[in-house]
Amino acid sequence: MSTSYGEWPSPVSASAVAAGGLDLGHLELDSETAYWLERRPDEDGRGVVVRQGSDGSPGAVTPTDHDVRTLVHEYGGGDFAVRNDTVVYARFSDQRLYRTRAGSDDTSAGEDPTPITPEPPVERGARYADLAFVPGEDRVYCVRERHYGEDVEENGEAVNELVAVDLGEESAPDVVASGHDFYSFPRVSPDGTSLAWTTWDHPRMPWDGTELHVARIESGGSLADERTVMGGPEESMFQPTWGPEGDLFAVSDRTDWWNVYRIPGADDGEVDPEPVREDDAEYGTPQWVFGLSTYAVLPDGRVATFRQNGDDQQFGVIDPADGAFEPRPAPIEAFAKPRLRADGDTLLAVGGGPTRPESVVRWTLGEGADGMGTEVLQQSFAVDVDASYLSEPEAITFPTGDGERAHADYFPPTNPDVETPGDERPPLVTMAHGGPTSRTDPVLNLTIQYFTTRGFAVVDVNYRGSTGYGRSYRDRLRGEWGIVDVEDCLNAARHLVDEGRVDPDRLTIRGRSAGGFVTLAALAFHDVFDAGASYFGVADLRAMVEHTHKFESRYLDGLVGPLPDAADVYEARSPAANADGIDAPLLLLQGGEDRVVPPEQADRMVESLVETGTPYAYVEFEQERHVFRSATARERALETELAFYGTALDFDPPGVESPELVRGEYHKERVSVED
Repeated sequence: MSTSYGEWPSPVSASAVAAGGLDLGHLELDSETAYWLERRPDEDGRGVVVRQGSDGSPGAVTPTDHDVRTLVHEYGGGDFAVRNDTVVYARFSDQRLYRTRAGSDDTSAGEDPTPITPEPPVERGARYADLAFVPGEDRVYCVRERHYGEDVEENGEAVNELVAVDLGEESAPDVVASGHDFYSFPRVSPDGTSLAWTTWDHPRMPWDGTELHVARIESGGSLADERTVMGGPEESMFQPTWGPEGDLFAVSDRTDWWNVYRIPGADDGEVDPEPVREDDAEYGTPQWVFGLSTYAVLPDGRVATFRQNGDDQQFGVIDPADGAFEPRPAPIEAFAKPRLRADGDTLLAVGGGPTRPESVVRWTLGEGADGMGTEVLQQSFAVDVDASYLSEPEAITFPTGDGERAHADYFPPTNPDVETPGDERPPLVTMAHGGPTSRTDPVLNLTIQYFTTRGFAVVDVNYRGSTGYGRSYRDRLRGEWGIVDVEDCLNAARHLVDEGRVDPDRLTIRGRSAGGFVTLAALAFHDVFDAGASYFGVADLRAMVEHTHKFESRYLDGLVGPLPDAADVYEARSPAANADGIDAPLLLLQGGEDRVVPPEQADRMVESLVETGTPYAYVEFEQERHVFRSATARERALETELAFYGTALDFDPPGVESPELVRGEYHKERVSVED
């Protein structure tokens, strides 16, 4: 007997999706010992520095009362660094830097952590990220984001700068570079004599235009002879890295694609960048967080790297002598947030594949079919269901606006226990990724499997503006946010309807943050989708500019237009100002402590829905920030979303309780993570 789509019994529970989703972050290799950061949803998203012990099992380095997480740029990254078992990290509660020494391989933690930066005059007022040790000295360089001082009060925003921090007793850091709006990638040469770093200024984002700087390190850590060696307002630089012979490498998109360059003479004045390989492929990625790395320079000068051309992702080695890219076996098929480290021929990375969860993997660069010495050190989650339940993605390209084409991964409904209804087509969940300057990758995603095992089809869209397809594709979103991305999500759904794969009367859309904005805009300005779920989505563009954090405060200059000249455009594209166009039921899920897309955005959207009488449900998770980290919030949100689709599309998914849809009155359900 067949079971209707959407009502299939599934082995993938919301609790498994929520509790099993470790967020695997920053990586380090210290004399071939692997360290990584994992955020644990069953501990309300607490960040823990972990290392591989002598028996191969992971052990915590940081204590149970410390949450390792930096708030620089709000999104963080680059939260810790390691040298000779000494770990320096940012603690979430006060944002100070702490020093500890990892314990023996058989213990979970070493010495008690010691703060090495002073308590700031305002709570979390001094934030640190992207740390780099100086060889042979007890000092690190890092980015500091300062939220106090006369210059902060005068400019109305935080001040970012590079600082040198001594690892001894607690002391005030020394500012070594300032004057730009943003800093990243401080990297010290192997002999400790030079520092490289990148900068950019409002209104650009790091994928728009950045500059690569180099300076000489003087006694005491100050810098001299600073100079710009690459980059500019229309050239995006990424990941400066020193080679073993002192040559500087970096990624630039000066040819429309992020390619790797070698900069001989960067440390002594004569600079003539030369491509390691010019290729219609990406060897870089957007700097949404610190600590990303797509390549590593090996001891013989070759470059081990991840390469991406659209939907094709490869690992391989570039020989600078001839620029040849040689694909190599690797235990990673896809990478969402590339982090690659090398120590000799030992490689450490985060990645996964269509049927592999995101994992920390370590391997030796080898020639074999499966590489050599591969170890999976940690997985984001355990795959406790048979592979026959897993829906594998099909890369699709479809026609969209202006005679162009866009890209997506399509996941068909998959469940071997169910007889497919012969007279039905499945409902569709259209997923719009966040960013919006980002992308979706075919790494096993239990949220997608949660829906496909229940009889939904899912299409995960890399709309124009996504990365991985060259700068021209990425720049299609400039001035067109809320237009071309929405158009591509609409056309992905239409394409699947035209091919007879999905039910034209049961089309839904969901997204987080910028993807939430796409969801809201698709419902406000078009009649294609029958329901939508917005996770902390942007509803009011003008308010977004006025109330968001420094990193994104001028982002919309490029995506929409500069204010006040483009004020009419902001109003015309804001879903909250055009909610009278929304007829389909809408679910809003919001973090109460979100500083990227504050809860006022969801409140404004709901006020507009009340005026129009549109049916909606609104749930706020009081302790959550941007992106839900606790298992409680993740599980509750996913079950609420599934039940909402059942109510909106008139089917009865088992095991979940339908949320109350409200019309014509204000109602917010508040959920505490302790509930």
